[in-house]
Amino acid sequence: MPADSGHSRILEGPPRPRGRPRDPAIDRVVLEATLDELAANGYEGMSIDGIAARAGVSKPTIYRRWADKPALAIGAIAILVSQEGPPSTGDLVTDLSRQLQAAHGNLERSGSVPLLGTLLAEKERHPEFLEMYRERLLRPRRETLLGLLEEARERGEIRTDADSETASLHLIGFLMAKYLSGEPLDGDWITPAVELVLGALR
Repeated sequence: MPADSGHSRILEGPPRPRGRPRDPAIDRVVLEATLDELAANGYEGMSIDGIAARAGVSKPTIYRRWADKPALAIGAIAILVSQEGPPSTGDLVTDLSRQLQAAHGNLERSGSVPLLGTLLAEKERHPEFLEMYRERLLRPRRETLLGLLEEARERGEIRTDADSETASLHLIGFLMAKYLSGEPLDGDWITPAVELVLGALR
């Protein structure tokens, strides 16, 4: 054994970080400004100067928190949260229609479609951006739709062998296609779209 210095070791836990603690409010402002920059200018056009100006903070404030542009971009995408739709009513057409309406509201509010275009353009160089977007926005919505379809299967409203996975993709696809068409996104199209998909499941 190595020689002992004669003093007992005291376990004190990890050292405290120097300086003032990070302000989560500043983190949030910077990340939201980053999302705005990504949606407006794309990843290549995104600049720390632009983010600092939008957030009303200094560049050193940003660099103390994130090492580089990729880290800042992934941190910003990670704050996206899919808006929860209304609770289940037990009526499948109503429930799916309300979920699509909530998903449309989420697209409008977060500016996530322009952002998605940016992330698709960066897919080869930064696939982690698109994966984070899927995790935060797309998967939660699809899981909700799948849950409603499974409940309907248990109630006997759709066939036991109905392909709910494909149906959920069709429902999301209707929403994205309608959004990208440039046509008004009123609620009139939602119920017919839901009925069309359900016709293949009954």
